[in-house]
Amino acid sequence: MAKKGNADRQPTDLNELGKLVETFMERYTNLENEIALLKEDQKNLVDEFSDELDVKTLRQAIRAINIKKKVEHKDTFDTFVEILDNKFGE
Repeated sequence: MAKKGNADRQPTDLNELGKLVETFMERYTNLENEIALLKEDQKNLVDEFSDELDVKTLRQAIRAINIKKKVEHKDTFDTFVEILDNKFGE
């Protein structure tokens, strides 16, 4: 089911609505800028360690660990991974 909007709760006065949208956009833009800075920091970190580590493989391992953290039934997950690895892995 789609989430119902809050159009009925927003200001009807255009000036008031405009101020609210402006405030939202300022905060949203600030967050986007912070995300861009964090991505640049992350890129710099990867560049810093790329001569000493296989960073591409390390990042893949990090993704695998993050997926595993979200799994509710870890024993079942590990069993499936073992079966799939034996049948379809390298």
